[in-house]
Amino acid sequence: MQASDFERRGSMDSIFERTKHTLLAVAYGDAMGMPTENYTRKGIARQFGRVTTFLPSPVDEAAIYRRLAAGEVTDDTQHTVFVCESLLLGHGRVQAKDFVQRLMRWLEHDDKSQYVVGPSTVRALKAIESGVSITEAGTTGTTNGAAMKIAPIGLVHSYLDLDDMVQQVAEICMPTHNTQIAIQGASVIAATVSYCFDHPVIDWDELYELIKQAAAAAEAFGVPRPGPDLMARIHFGWQLAQEENEDRFLDCLYSFMGTGMQTIETVPAVLAIVRKCSGKLKPCVQIAANIGGDTDTIGAICGAICGANHFDLAQVDQQTLIAANDIDFDDLARRMAELVKETRKASHAS
Repeated sequence: MQASDFERRGSMDSIFERTKHTLLAVAYGDAMGMPTENYTRKGIARQFGRVTTFLPSPVDEAAIYRRLAAGEVTDDTQHTVFVCESLLLGHGRVQAKDFVQRLMRWLEHDDKSQYVVGPSTVRALKAIESGVSITEAGTTGTTNGAAMKIAPIGLVHSYLDLDDMVQQVAEICMPTHNTQIAIQGASVIAATVSYCFDHPVIDWDELYELIKQAAAAAEAFGVPRPGPDLMARIHFGWQLAQEENEDRFLDCLYSFMGTGMQTIETVPAVLAIVRKCSGKLKPCVQIAANIGGDTDTIGAICGAICGANHFDLAQVDQQTLIAANDIDFDDLARRMAELVKETRKASHAS
């Protein structure tokens, strides 16, 4: 695998910009997919036409009940912020107990949390509150709540030290998604984010090999659950993206591979979309918002991968995200960029 471009792109201004773009892109994908979450692909076309801009949560029998403004984010972005804060507290190392405490405070104090939190997280936190240990509470969590929040680990930890990255992924996943498939999916996404953060030009063959390595390294973590093989799904989606026209690609992605909340559907779908759109942010997110299923999470993860590499979000859209959400993206990106520079420099020196 070729050397990382991190050092060449390692000025503080560049790291801050790419970090901020990644965080904003997570929010962008999340907010774009928020109104269409849980709709079928045909239902989206019927209700919205084609989604190309921020919309408020709809009032419709097919919609999830919540009242969110255009540009407002869901748990995908909120949990990503919590992982950032946990990494900052631990000087680049996550702690499962700290993350659990952040989730519990959010559920207690944020009125909107109950409308956006995922099922595996709710189930695990209830188990922890009833006395179940954090090593046992998440052993049924196979959904995409692990992968959706994992981008900060890909920023702070280099894919060149894959074993350490995967260990950190497993640590943050343990309380709510302590299953092999969830940790594999999250590890694949963290490694992909890390690679794309370092490389302005993506070598797709090289990235695919890294994805295979990340999935293999993560097999040692989490409780195995029966189900399809993650790499087989990713391979199929990767081929689909390269061989089919967009209409056929979208039909197969939605109808055959699936775009639901299970990791085995979400992660292959994300990687297929990113490959189809050559890593470009807006086309990826617009496909995610219109594909059906777990649109906000697919959009958020697409954003995490594409944000540092092909950030083409208009200033007006950035301002909408900043105004609609109680997140100081500049401050968070500044603090994270300092941590990224510190940890990545150490990793590349070793």
